[in-house]
Amino acid sequence: MKKMKKFKNLFILLISMITIVSCGITDEDTFAVVNDEAGALIRLVTSPSSSILGNPESGVDLKDAIVRITNASLDLKIELASGNLDNISKIEIVKSYNGSAEVVLGETTTLPYDLVVDNLNDLISGTNITPDDLRIGDVLKIRVRVTQTDGDVYYYNSSSEYNLVVNCSSNLAGSYTVNYTSGPAIYNVIEISPGKYQSDQMLGWPTSGYWVNFTDTCGVLSFDINEWRFSGSNPVSGEGYVDSDGNLVWTSVSVAGTGLQGSSFTMVKN
Repeated sequence: MKKMKKFKNLFILLISMITIVSCGITDEDTFAVVNDEAGALIRLVTSPSSSILGNPESGVDLKDAIVRITNASLDLKIELASGNLDNISKIEIVKSYNGSAEVVLGETTTLPYDLVVDNLNDLISGTNITPDDLRIGDVLKIRVRVTQTDGDVYYYNSSSEYNLVVNCSSNLAGSYTVNYTSGPAIYNVIEISPGKYQSDQMLGWPTSGYWVNFTDTCGVLSFDINEWRFSGSNPVSGEGYVDSDGNLVWTSVSVAGTGLQGSSFTMVKN
């Protein structure tokens, strides 16, 4: 009887850091641990140029607007951080579009492995999606899949996934000022990935160090509810927009279990 392959979730140790190297690329490193059966520690590195960006047609709701793509690329590297590949027959990079069936984007039997895709057609090839099907907010999910020499197949969990989200170009990183009754407070915003940002302070708690992540979708702002310092006990919600001067105008911000409910703030671009 032919042995059925087993699909197993992998235990992931995630360590994220941002570094600037001499060539000017900022990398966000994700460390993924294959359990003892596979015996390898693998590092996945993606460059900030990895994105699918474009301009939606005007006068049409975003969910229906055809997007004119201006940038579509993926630049990633898989490195062996520790251990060995003795029990691994191949490592695959697989993709899926909005949860559709997975398609192999690249594979290797050795590490390090570099994968560069510099055009939209190759990124979406095999997904049954055409450029005209793309809509703002759609997701091309990239995952790492490992096949062992005994035929067992492993997936890394979400810590080692990379999502290429169809979005508008966005450039909100920088310094902002929020004017409170107690005085002005400085907020520093960095870009985590295209259209996704992290502020070093939470609105309503200046100088606290309570970091929070938010997303810019074609000028519409939203907090990532489970991505801030106290997301486990006090989920955050909020929405806003980018005004014509580049200021971040938050029209309604709430933190569960606190007195901050439906508050408004303006982060003035410095």
